[in-house]
Amino acid sequence: MTINLTKREGCYSKELRESCNNIKILLNEPTIDVETMRTFVHNVIEPARIEAAAKKRFRENLNACQTKLEIDELCRDAVIHGMYYHPTKRK
Repeated sequence: MTINLTKREGCYSKELRESCNNIKILLNEPTIDVETMRTFVHNVIEPARIEAAAKKRFRENLNACQTKLEIDELCRDAVIHGMYYHPTKRK
C-alpha cells in the first residue's frame, strides 16, 4: 500500500511540497546564502506536528548540507519519498 504523505496534514513532506516554488526561488537567487536557505527550510517544516524519525533525520541532513543545491535536492527527495511512502508493518 502506498500513502501520499505530501497531502497529509502534519507531515513535513506536505509543508515542503507546498513551499517548493519558494525553495527553487531561493536556490536561484544569488543574493541568498546557504544559511539563509537552510533557515527558510527549517521554518517551513516546523509547523508539521508529526515528529517522526524521518523529520528528525531530515533536520540532521539539512544541517549537513553545504550548498544550496544540496538543500534543494534534499527537499526534492523528501517530497518524492513522501509521495510514495510504503508503511512498514508493526509487530
